[in-house]
Amino acid sequence: MRVFKFCIQVFIFCFILVNAYILISGKTYVYKALKIGYLKGHNTATIQDSKYFENRLVETGVRVPWPEASTYNTKPLNSVLRARLEQNKSIAFAVIQHDSIRSETYWGIGSKNSRTNSFSMAKSVVGMLIGVAIQEGYIKNINQKVIDFIPEFNRPGEHFNADVSLKHLITMSAGLNWQEDYYNPFGVTAEAYFTKNLNELMLGLNFSHKPGLKWNYQSGSTQVMALVLERATGKSLSEYLSLKLWKPLNATAQADWMIDKVDGVEKAYCCLNSNALDFARFGQLYLDKGNWNGQQLIDSSFVEASLSPDLEAHYGYSWWLYETQHKYPVYAMRGVNGQYVIVIPELDLVAVRLGHKREKYVNNSTSDLDFYVSQIILEYDTVK
Repeated sequence: MRVFKFCIQVFIFCFILVNAYILISGKTYVYKALKIGYLKGHNTATIQDSKYFENRLVETGVRVPWPEASTYNTKPLNSVLRARLEQNKSIAFAVIQHDSIRSETYWGIGSKNSRTNSFSMAKSVVGMLIGVAIQEGYIKNINQKVIDFIPEFNRPGEHFNADVSLKHLITMSAGLNWQEDYYNPFGVTAEAYFTKNLNELMLGLNFSHKPGLKWNYQSGSTQVMALVLERATGKSLSEYLSLKLWKPLNATAQADWMIDKVDGVEKAYCCLNSNALDFARFGQLYLDKGNWNGQQLIDSSFVEASLSPDLEAHYGYSWWLYETQHKYPVYAMRGVNGQYVIVIPELDLVAVRLGHKREKYVNNSTSDLDFYVSQIILEYDTVK
């Protein structure tokens, strides 16, 4: 009994201490993290989190479904691929080849119309919008300085802030003072996810390392790009996406983008919610060098630069690049829980996988993305 009483006292002391730290530090967003995450058994964000946040619609226009191939869904997924997809709690797997759906499979909450979180696939979308803004003249070029749009960063004593360009942000070489950690509830990544003052958080950061020297994956860099886009275009990220890509791409459903509060700003580094077949349109757009049905939505030279490595061999302008790992070059949009838009130009193919879980290593050797790619090539390489 004495030991039990002591344990209770320790628990109460720790509880008071933690709460005091939260209140004194101003990190009250942790309470929301506890409510919608940890107390529900989740130690990080989930694909269905949008219901806990405010959202802004990404409106679509004329809706044009993908055509179905003559062999649409006539061949089931091979047992090896299906087993891995199911093991990783997939909700959708779709393959578009030669501009037509070859196959689509759904599990659980997944369907043609389900909306789930893209996570960091949204970074590629923000990168695309930078290309659009350059094409429209809102931004001079990819090397324009960030302080041209965000003069608040031009502060005395913070020597690197004035040197940072959009290219540094889009290639993850900006040197932002940001620790990418999806599990620490007190870290800046969690704060960006749960705060109701996202722009205030971003404007309080600084660039602590000389830009352009080191690749360092940071969600904050994409969030800064979003602030540049908002100020350059005078439009919210969702509105700009709707006008310049979502409507022209003939998406079949409205998307939504999670925002920090009512009338707030988008969580640009993640949190664009849509379905697999509409996400596939981004992959097809880049496969066709920025052209959609004869309309050049993004300059082809920007697309080419996006798919060329910079400081990191596997990373371009917010796209992941796999030039040598497979039989054919591959590039992809990636999200933390295994959200993938996979593009294989040699096969004229786009594949999308959505789900609850990402597998870092398959059989202790290769990533789940590499596994999916190898199976896709195995299945679709003979189709001409």
